[in-house]
Amino acid sequence: MTGTLMRLSGNVRGVLWMTAAMASGVFVDVCAKLVSHDVPTAQILAMRALTTVAVFLIILMFVGTRPIRTRRPMAHIARGVLWYGSLFFVFFALRQMSIAEVNAYLFIEALLTVLLAVVILGEKLTARKMIATLLGLVGVWVMCAPRMDGFGVPLGVAAALFGAFCFSAQTLFAKVMTRTETNFSMLFWPQIIAVVIWVPIALISWQPASFADWAYSSGAGFFAMMTNYMVLRAVRVADASVVSPAAYTALPFSVAMDLIFFDMLPVPVIFIGAGIVILAVMLLDYKGGAKPQQVADAEEIGDDETSPKPAKA
Repeated sequence: MTGTLMRLSGNVRGVLWMTAAMASGVFVDVCAKLVSHDVPTAQILAMRALTTVAVFLIILMFVGTRPIRTRRPMAHIARGVLWYGSLFFVFFALRQMSIAEVNAYLFIEALLTVLLAVVILGEKLTARKMIATLLGLVGVWVMCAPRMDGFGVPLGVAAALFGAFCFSAQTLFAKVMTRTETNFSMLFWPQIIAVVIWVPIALISWQPASFADWAYSSGAGFFAMMTNYMVLRAVRVADASVVSPAAYTALPFSVAMDLIFFDMLPVPVIFIGAGIVILAVMLLDYKGGAKPQQVADAEEIGDDETSPKPAKA
Protein backbone atom coordinates (compact mmCIF):
# COMPACT_ATOMS: atom_id res chain seq x y z
CA MET A 1 0.00 0.00 0.00
CA THR A 2 2.78 2.41 0.93
CA GLY A 3 4.60 1.63 -2.30
CA THR A 4 1.47 2.39 -4.30
CA LEU A 5 1.09 5.77 -2.59
CA MET A 6 4.73 6.66 -3.22
CA ARG A 7 4.25 6.08 -6.95
CA LEU A 8 1.64 8.83 -7.01
CA SER A 9 2.69 12.40 -7.68
CA GLY A 10 3.38 14.67 -4.72
CA ASN A 11 0.32 16.79 -5.40
CA VAL A 12 -2.00 13.76 -5.53
CA ARG A 13 -0.55 12.44 -2.26
CA GLY A 14 -0.95 15.87 -0.72
CA VAL A 15 -4.63 16.01 -1.67
CA LEU A 16 -5.16 12.51 -0.24
CA TRP A 17 -3.43 13.46 3.03
CA MET A 18 -5.50 16.66 3.31
CA THR A 19 -8.74 14.81 2.59
CA ALA A 20 -7.89 12.22 5.26
CA ALA A 21 -7.09 15.08 7.65
CA MET A 22 -10.51 16.62 7.12
CA ALA A 23 -12.19 13.26 7.78
CA SER A 24 -10.19 12.94 10.99
CA GLY A 25 -10.97 16.53 11.95
CA VAL A 26 -14.71 15.92 11.75
CA PHE A 27 -14.31 13.15 14.34
CA VAL A 28 -12.98 15.82 16.73
CA ASP A 29 -16.38 17.46 16.44
CA VAL A 30 -18.21 14.16 16.78
CA CYS A 31 -16.37 13.36 20.02
CA ALA A 32 -16.98 16.84 21.42
CA LYS A 33 -20.67 16.68 20.55
CA LEU A 34 -21.07 13.22 22.11
CA VAL A 35 -19.88 14.41 25.53
CA SER A 36 -22.84 14.65 27.87
CA HIS A 37 -24.60 18.03 28.02
CA ASP A 38 -24.28 17.78 31.80
CA VAL A 39 -20.53 18.36 31.40
CA PRO A 40 -19.75 22.11 31.02
CA THR A 41 -17.75 23.21 27.99
CA ALA A 42 -14.89 24.45 30.19
CA GLN A 43 -14.70 21.02 31.80
CA ILE A 44 -14.52 19.32 28.39
CA LEU A 45 -11.51 21.50 27.53
CA ALA A 46 -9.89 20.72 30.89
CA MET A 47 -10.44 16.98 30.46
CA ARG A 48 -9.07 17.07 26.94
CA ALA A 49 -6.02 19.09 28.02
CA LEU A 50 -5.25 16.74 30.92
CA THR A 51 -5.36 13.61 28.76
CA THR A 52 -3.38 15.26 25.95
CA VAL A 53 -0.65 16.45 28.32
CA ALA A 54 -0.38 12.92 29.74
CA VAL A 55 0.30 11.59 26.23
CA PHE A 56 2.88 14.31 25.54
CA LEU A 57 4.71 13.56 28.80
CA ILE A 58 4.99 9.91 27.80
CA ILE A 59 6.43 10.96 24.42
CA LEU A 60 8.92 13.26 26.16
CA MET A 61 10.23 10.29 28.13
CA PHE A 62 11.49 8.88 24.83
CA VAL A 63 12.48 11.99 22.83
CA GLY A 64 13.79 14.17 25.67
CA THR A 65 13.05 17.84 26.32
CA ARG A 66 14.98 19.32 23.41
CA PRO A 67 11.92 19.52 21.09
CA ILE A 68 10.02 21.71 23.58
CA ARG A 69 12.74 24.26 24.29
CA THR A 70 11.51 27.72 23.42
CA ARG A 71 12.78 31.23 22.89
CA ARG A 72 9.32 32.79 23.03
CA PRO A 73 7.45 31.76 26.19
CA MET A 74 5.11 34.76 26.11
CA ALA A 75 4.15 34.03 22.50
CA HIS A 76 3.32 30.45 23.49
CA ILE A 77 1.11 31.75 26.30
CA ALA A 78 -0.76 34.11 23.97
CA ARG A 79 -1.18 31.45 21.33
CA GLY A 80 -2.31 28.89 23.89
CA VAL A 81 -5.00 31.26 25.17
CA LEU A 82 -6.22 31.92 21.62
CA TRP A 83 -6.06 28.25 20.57
CA TYR A 84 -8.10 26.96 23.49
CA GLY A 85 -10.30 30.02 23.33
CA SER A 86 -11.23 29.02 19.80
CA LEU A 87 -11.92 25.47 21.01
CA PHE A 88 -14.18 26.78 23.77
CA PHE A 89 -16.31 28.71 21.28
CA VAL A 90 -16.36 25.86 18.74
CA PHE A 91 -17.34 23.25 21.34
CA PHE A 92 -20.04 25.59 22.66
CA ALA A 93 -21.35 26.10 19.10
CA LEU A 94 -21.46 22.32 18.57
CA ARG A 95 -23.94 22.09 21.44
CA GLN A 96 -26.24 24.52 19.63
CA MET A 97 -25.91 23.45 16.00
CA SER A 98 -25.04 20.54 13.75
CA ILE A 99 -21.43 19.73 12.91
CA ALA A 100 -21.97 20.75 9.28
CA GLU A 101 -23.32 24.15 10.28
CA VAL A 102 -20.43 24.86 12.63
CA ASN A 103 -17.83 23.86 10.03
CA ALA A 104 -19.55 26.01 7.41
CA TYR A 105 -19.19 29.06 9.64
CA LEU A 106 -15.56 28.18 10.39
CA PHE A 107 -14.66 28.48 6.70
CA ILE A 108 -14.57 32.27 7.30
CA GLU A 109 -11.33 31.74 9.28
CA ALA A 110 -9.14 32.09 6.18
CA LEU A 111 -10.67 35.46 5.37
CA LEU A 112 -10.25 36.68 8.94
CA THR A 113 -6.60 35.65 8.85
CA VAL A 114 -6.08 37.81 5.77
CA LEU A 115 -7.64 40.84 7.47
CA LEU A 116 -5.65 40.34 10.67
CA ALA A 117 -2.45 39.97 8.65
CA VAL A 118 -3.16 43.34 7.07
CA VAL A 119 -3.77 45.00 10.43
CA ILE A 120 -1.11 43.24 12.55
CA LEU A 121 1.62 42.20 10.11
CA GLY A 122 1.21 45.09 7.70
CA GLU A 123 0.55 42.87 4.69
CA LYS A 124 -0.79 44.57 1.57
CA LEU A 125 -4.58 44.71 1.20
CA THR A 126 -5.21 43.99 -2.48
CA ALA A 127 -8.45 44.56 -4.34
CA ARG A 128 -8.89 40.80 -4.66
CA LYS A 129 -8.59 40.33 -0.89
CA MET A 130 -11.15 43.08 -0.29
CA ILE A 131 -13.62 41.57 -2.77
CA ALA A 132 -13.08 38.10 -1.29
CA THR A 133 -13.70 39.39 2.23
CA LEU A 134 -16.92 41.16 1.27
CA LEU A 135 -18.10 38.08 -0.63
CA GLY A 136 -17.30 35.93 2.41
CA LEU A 137 -19.38 38.19 4.63
CA VAL A 138 -22.28 37.79 2.21
CA GLY A 139 -21.92 34.02 2.55
CA VAL A 140 -21.97 34.26 6.35
CA TRP A 141 -25.07 36.46 6.21
CA VAL A 142 -26.82 33.92 3.97
CA MET A 143 -26.11 31.20 6.54
CA CYS A 144 -27.14 33.41 9.48
CA ALA A 145 -30.36 34.78 8.00
CA PRO A 146 -32.65 31.80 8.78
CA ARG A 147 -31.54 31.81 12.42
CA MET A 148 -31.69 35.56 13.02
CA ASP A 149 -34.46 37.05 15.14
CA GLY A 150 -34.55 40.55 13.73
CA PHE A 151 -30.95 41.69 14.07
CA GLY A 152 -30.15 39.26 16.86
CA VAL A 153 -27.52 36.59 16.22
CA PRO A 154 -28.02 33.23 18.01
CA LEU A 155 -25.39 32.26 20.56
CA GLY A 156 -24.28 29.22 18.57
CA VAL A 157 -23.61 31.28 15.44
CA ALA A 158 -21.80 33.98 17.42
CA ALA A 159 -19.68 31.33 19.17
CA ALA A 160 -18.67 29.73 15.85
CA LEU A 161 -17.63 33.10 14.42
CA PHE A 162 -15.69 34.03 17.58
CA GLY A 163 -14.01 30.63 17.36
CA ALA A 164 -12.95 31.34 13.79
CA PHE A 165 -11.58 34.73 14.85
CA CYS A 166 -9.53 33.27 17.71
CA PHE A 167 -8.13 30.57 15.47
CA SER A 168 -7.15 33.06 12.78
CA ALA A 169 -5.34 35.14 15.42
CA GLN A 170 -3.39 32.13 16.72
CA THR A 171 -2.51 31.26 13.11
CA LEU A 172 -0.73 34.60 12.79
CA PHE A 173 1.21 33.86 15.98
CA ALA A 174 2.16 30.50 14.48
CA LYS A 175 3.40 32.09 11.26
CA VAL A 176 5.84 34.22 13.24
CA MET A 177 6.80 31.54 15.76
CA THR A 178 7.73 28.89 13.19
CA ARG A 179 10.91 30.86 12.48
CA THR A 180 12.37 29.81 15.84
CA GLU A 181 10.05 27.19 17.36
CA THR A 182 9.72 23.48 16.61
CA ASN A 183 6.38 22.01 15.60
CA PHE A 184 6.43 19.83 18.72
CA SER A 185 6.85 22.81 21.03
CA MET A 186 4.01 24.61 19.27
CA LEU A 187 1.76 21.65 20.01
CA PHE A 188 3.03 20.98 23.53
CA TRP A 189 2.96 24.38 25.23
CA PRO A 190 -0.67 25.27 24.40
CA GLN A 191 -1.72 22.08 26.20
CA ILE A 192 0.21 23.17 29.31
CA ILE A 193 -1.37 26.63 29.11
CA ALA A 194 -4.77 24.98 28.78
CA VAL A 195 -4.24 22.91 31.94
CA VAL A 196 -3.14 25.99 33.88
CA ILE A 197 -6.13 28.07 32.73
CA TRP A 198 -9.03 25.71 32.12
CA VAL A 199 -8.62 23.23 34.98
CA PRO A 200 -9.12 25.93 37.69
CA ILE A 201 -12.06 27.38 35.73
CA ALA A 202 -13.61 23.93 35.26
CA LEU A 203 -13.23 23.08 38.95
CA ILE A 204 -15.64 25.90 39.84
CA SER A 205 -18.55 24.08 38.20
CA TRP A 206 -17.08 20.56 37.83
CA GLN A 207 -19.67 17.88 37.21
CA PRO A 208 -19.20 14.12 37.64
CA ALA A 209 -18.05 12.77 34.28
CA SER A 210 -18.64 9.23 33.12
CA PHE A 211 -16.00 7.02 31.57
CA ALA A 212 -17.63 7.71 28.20
CA ASP A 213 -17.24 11.48 28.70
CA TRP A 214 -13.53 11.04 29.46
CA ALA A 215 -13.18 8.73 26.46
CA TYR A 216 -14.87 11.19 24.10
CA SER A 217 -12.78 14.10 25.42
CA SER A 218 -9.62 12.03 24.95
CA GLY A 219 -10.82 11.00 21.51
CA ALA A 220 -11.19 14.65 20.53
CA GLY A 221 -7.55 15.20 21.48
CA PHE A 222 -6.39 12.08 19.64
CA PHE A 223 -8.18 12.93 16.40
CA ALA A 224 -6.92 16.53 16.64
CA MET A 225 -3.32 15.29 16.77
CA MET A 226 -3.99 12.92 13.86
CA THR A 227 -5.52 15.75 11.87
CA ASN A 228 -2.54 18.01 12.51
CA TYR A 229 -0.09 15.26 11.54
CA MET A 230 -1.86 14.54 8.26
CA VAL A 231 -2.09 18.24 7.37
CA LEU A 232 1.67 18.48 7.89
CA ARG A 233 2.24 15.49 5.60
CA ALA A 234 0.02 17.12 2.99
CA VAL A 235 1.92 20.42 2.86
CA ARG A 236 5.28 18.63 2.85
CA VAL A 237 4.63 16.76 -0.40
CA ALA A 238 2.40 19.20 -2.29
CA ASP A 239 1.92 22.89 -2.97
CA ALA A 240 -0.35 24.66 -0.51
CA SER A 241 -2.42 26.02 -3.39
CA VAL A 242 -3.07 22.44 -4.51
CA VAL A 243 -4.11 20.94 -1.17
CA SER A 244 -6.17 23.92 0.05
CA PRO A 245 -9.36 23.03 -1.86
CA ALA A 246 -9.32 19.56 -0.29
CA ALA A 247 -9.91 21.25 3.08
CA TYR A 248 -13.50 21.88 2.04
CA THR A 249 -14.25 18.16 2.05
CA ALA A 250 -14.84 18.86 5.75
CA LEU A 251 -18.39 19.91 4.82
CA PRO A 252 -19.58 16.66 3.18
CA PHE A 253 -17.80 14.66 5.89
CA SER A 254 -19.64 16.76 8.49
CA VAL A 255 -23.00 16.14 6.82
CA ALA A 256 -22.31 12.38 6.81
CA MET A 257 -21.37 12.36 10.51
CA ASP A 258 -24.44 14.42 11.43
CA LEU A 259 -26.62 11.88 9.68
CA ILE A 260 -24.85 8.78 11.05
CA PHE A 261 -24.40 9.83 14.68
CA PHE A 262 -27.14 12.39 15.29
CA ASP A 263 -29.79 11.72 12.60
CA MET A 264 -29.84 15.35 11.50
CA LEU A 265 -29.19 17.37 8.38
CA PRO A 266 -28.44 21.10 8.00
CA VAL A 267 -30.94 23.37 6.28
CA PRO A 268 -30.21 23.75 2.53
CA VAL A 269 -29.29 27.43 2.86
CA ILE A 270 -26.17 26.37 4.77
CA PHE A 271 -24.78 24.81 1.60
CA ILE A 272 -25.49 27.98 -0.37
CA GLY A 273 -23.79 30.21 2.18
CA ALA A 274 -20.86 27.82 2.59
CA GLY A 275 -20.45 27.72 -1.19
CA ILE A 276 -20.23 31.51 -1.29
CA VAL A 277 -17.62 31.54 1.52
CA ILE A 278 -15.57 28.83 -0.23
CA LEU A 279 -15.66 30.82 -3.46
CA ALA A 280 -14.52 33.90 -1.54
CA VAL A 281 -11.61 32.01 0.01
CA MET A 282 -10.53 30.69 -3.39
CA LEU A 283 -10.45 34.28 -4.67
CA LEU A 284 -7.88 35.24 -2.05
CA ASP A 285 -4.58 36.46 -3.38
CA TYR A 286 -2.61 33.31 -2.53
CA LYS A 287 0.79 33.00 -4.09
CA GLY A 288 0.61 29.82 -6.14
CA GLY A 289 3.55 27.56 -6.78
CA ALA A 290 4.98 27.73 -3.27
CA LYS A 291 7.23 24.77 -2.54
CA PRO A 292 6.26 22.39 0.25
CA GLN A 293 8.31 22.61 3.39
CA GLN A 294 11.40 20.47 3.29
CA VAL A 295 11.94 19.44 6.88
CA ALA A 296 13.67 16.31 8.07
CA ASP A 297 11.28 13.76 9.54
CA ALA A 298 13.56 13.29 12.53
CA GLU A 299 13.03 16.92 13.53
CA GLU A 300 9.27 16.95 13.02
CA ILE A 301 6.90 15.71 15.69
CA GLY A 302 3.64 17.58 15.37
CA ASP A 303 1.79 20.03 13.22
CA ASP A 304 2.49 23.02 11.04
CA GLU A 305 -0.23 25.31 12.23
CA THR A 306 0.25 27.67 9.28
CA SER A 307 -1.10 25.17 6.78
CA PRO A 308 -4.49 25.82 5.20
CA LYS A 309 -7.36 24.17 7.03
CA PRO A 310 -10.58 24.98 8.81
CA ALA A 311 -10.39 25.90 12.47
CA LYS A 312 -9.80 22.70 14.27
CA ALA A 313 -8.20 21.76 17.48
